[in-house]
Formats: sequence, structure tokens, C-alpha cells
Amino acid sequence: MLHVCSDGSFARAQTLLERRRVRAALRHADRAEASGFDAVECAALRWQCWMLLGKWENAWTESDRIAASGRPDPHSFWDGRSWCGQRVLIRGLHGLGDTLQFIRYAPLIRSTARFLAVQVHPQLVSLIRQIPGVDLAFTWNECDPEWDVQMEITELPRALRLGFDAVAATVPYLSVPAERAAWARSIIGPRRSMRAGICWTAGAWNPCRSIPFEELAPLLRLSCDVFCLQKGARIDDSGLHELEAFAKDILDTAALIQQLDLVITVDTMTAHLAGALGIPVWILLPYDADWRWMLRRDDSPWYPTARLFRQVTRGDWKSVVATVAERLSAGSH
Repeated sequence: MLHVCSDGSFARAQTLLERRRVRAALRHADRAEASGFDAVECAALRWQCWMLLGKWENAWTESDRIAASGRPDPHSFWDGRSWCGQRVLIRGLHGLGDTLQFIRYAPLIRSTARFLAVQVHPQLVSLIRQIPGVDLAFTWNECDPEWDVQMEITELPRALRLGFDAVAATVPYLSVPAERAAWARSIIGPRRSMRAGICWTAGAWNPCRSIPFEELAPLLRLSCDVFCLQKGARIDDSGLHELEAFAKDILDTAALIQQLDLVITVDTMTAHLAGALGIPVWILLPYDADWRWMLRRDDSPWYPTARLFRQVTRGDWKSVVATVAERLSAGSH
């Protein structure tokens, strides 16, 4: 039976975390646990705090506490065993962006494993097959290969016990075959000016990451070719060049992105794809941005070619877009 503290410390910790007062959130989470609130929930909240602060070693300690609790977790597979000399199965059960962000560690796992298989979303299979060290890439409803150790892909940094300074941000770590690159060049056509791709809608689980299309108008008035990277968008007479409609999978999208000079995107799969390809990418973030973008940074240790543009006031995208348009018109990319 879970105990709920009567002093409201955990609720206060949640509020402080939303406001990005992270150190204060940590103190209230500690106070909540001392008062009898569920230790796993407190550890999970502190995990977010430590990741935002770049204190990964502290975050892994919280992960260890959660694992030691024995509480079932449908997204946790690794049991702590060594994978050296073993057959390893990595499962990408979170979002597409999570898979692209953490697949960078696959070659590191494979360097000591005997065999490495990766299970991912169907649209990612052809892209993941290009990664050195991945012996098998497959998707849902396909039979698992024989394995000795399995992990969910977001467990890899903890399994490797990486600190913040070992983010392994060397890019590109994704690649595109020559024939796909040639196809992409034929789709985009001859260069007329700077080429920028744009993506403005993220997944439904956090709509605060998305930008209403009409607020992007300042970007569409600039003197460059702007390509639509938004899947399923109706661009009509917006002035955008169609692009994503040509892609049948994410390897196609990767090939098209490689032909661009810059990608401008909200926090979604497109941001991770451009970053992993080593393409300059400007990522537009909400006020309470995800832990992976940390705090008050305009760069990212995950992606050296990324620049971060953050909301200063919750919900204010106009100021963010205005800053991006100003930087773009000044030729800063």
C-alpha cells in the first residue's frame, strides 16, 4: 500500500519541476519521501531533475532504486547482467526520437557482445540496418532471434554507466546509402538559394511542443527555399515546397534532410534525425522542455550541430519564431 504524505511536498515538487526550479524540486521530493510518500515516485521525479542538471550519475542511482523496488515496469528489460560475449536484443519501445537518440550506443554494446539485434518501429528498420554493428534489425510481429540479454533502448546510457561527459556525441552516426542520396537529389532539384526544412507539429502526448502553423509566417517570408518536413501537412499556397510526401520511410526522410542546409523543427523525431545525421538543426522548445535538452542552454551535448531556441514565457511561440527569423535573415546557421 502506498503512503501519501499529508504536507503536500510531492505535489509541490511536481509544481517546482514544471517551473524548472529544479534544486527546490529535489528538496521537496526528499521531504515527501521522508514523510512517507511513495519512494519510487519520488525517485522518478528526482531522476528528471538530475538529468535536467546533467548529473547523470545521480540519475542512475535513482534508476537503481526503482529497479530494486521490484515494481513491474513494462519498459524496463535489463536485469543488470553483463552482455560481454552474449547475444543482445535491444528493443525500441519508446518514441521514434528516443530510438534515434539512443541508437548511437549500439556499436558500443556490439564491441563486447557476440551478436546484436534491434527491434524498432517498422519505419525505422531500413535506417537502423545502416548502423555498423547491428547484426539484425527487425520490427513488431516478427519472431525474436535467440538472445541472452535484452534491454530497452533508453536503458543503454544507464547500462553503460555513462556520465554527462561521455554522451558520445560524435556525428554523424546515421548514414544513407548512395542510391538513396541520389534519389533525394533528384527530388529536391537544382539549388536556387539556401535550403531549409521545417517541421512544426510533434506527437500528441505533449501538444505543448507543437507550434500553430500560422505562427510560422515570419519564416515563410524569408528569401530561401523552405521545404515541408511535416508528415501529412496540407501546405496549399503557403509557399512551402513539398518534401515529406515523397518519403515512404525514415531512411527516405534522412536522405532528403541530407540535401538541406538547415532543419528548423520542434522537439520531435525530425530533430533527432537531423542531429544524428550531423545536419545543422534549430530546435524550438517549449518553456518546460524535456529533460534531454537540460536547462538554459542554447546548445546540446547530444547533437553538436544543434542550436536550441526556448520559450521564455510559457506558450509564447511568437517570440521564439521572431528570434529564429532574425537569425536566419542574418545568415546565421
